[in-house]
Amino acid sequence: MRQKKGFTLIELLVVIAIIALLLAILMPSLKKAKQIAKDVVCRSNLKHWGTIWAVYTNENQGLLPDPTNPIFNGIRRDWIAALREDYPTGQDSISQCPNAAKYVDFGSPNNGRGGINSPYKNIMPNGTEELNSYGMNLWAYSKNCVVFDSIGEKRWGRLEATGASRNTIPLFLDSTFAGAAPHYDGYWDPMVMAAMTEEPLPENGFTSVYHGIRQFAIPRHGSSTKVGINVLFFDNSVRHVMVKEIWSLKWHKNFETNRWRTDRATIWPGDGTGIWMDKLSEDF
Repeated sequence: MRQKKGFTLIELLVVIAIIALLLAILMPSLKKAKQIAKDVVCRSNLKHWGTIWAVYTNENQGLLPDPTNPIFNGIRRDWIAALREDYPTGQDSISQCPNAAKYVDFGSPNNGRGGINSPYKNIMPNGTEELNSYGMNLWAYSKNCVVFDSIGEKRWGRLEATGASRNTIPLFLDSTFAGAAPHYDGYWDPMVMAAMTEEPLPENGFTSVYHGIRQFAIPRHGSSTKVGINVLFFDNSVRHVMVKEIWSLKWHKNFETNRWRTDRATIWPGDGTGIWMDKLSEDF
């Protein structure tokens, strides 16, 4: 009778070692592929939003929404009331970036705001909750916001904007809240980014960045020195924008896109001191 021969212990250990080595080689590639897939989904969401914005303006004499709708009791959410019937919710929702899928309750004073990898929360008129991880450039509104009523000449109002290339004007983008109106000078304090010394980066982007640009200056996409966000521009193009590059976009008609070069010590307190923003690329 021929006796069946099994694997020896050494042979099994060799096979296990080979499998472990292959996994070690493949895991970084698989992780990168997963991140690329999430980035593609996010950009696809924003392209869909571009269609929604275009439909809205076509139905409203070319005008973008105005911040006078009281449904959400806040100017940053008024675009939601205007566009609410035109975008899908539930399983077909395009309101969340895959990199910001799980809501985190940061408590007061954030009041439902999101973070780098978490959405913010809206309470709908019928009492249901909706999660969203994109926000509006409030300078796109067609009428003055209550807060910005003395600087209305900076508003865009229409997608057919004049005075700047439409592919430099942000409309809708990765955000920690429903919207903001970035500018260097104005109400409250100067536009600055607080020193972020914690490692890893704090989850709550809202409390980490001051003033209007704080909602958008987050490392949600990309890697290494080129982390940033995805942005839908007025010309319906979508692209990745690095964190420091955010200051170079044409937020409003009078926004100084090169001012960051002279005000870097103010807007980036960590500049030259080893804090996390120091390593971020300025190659844009």
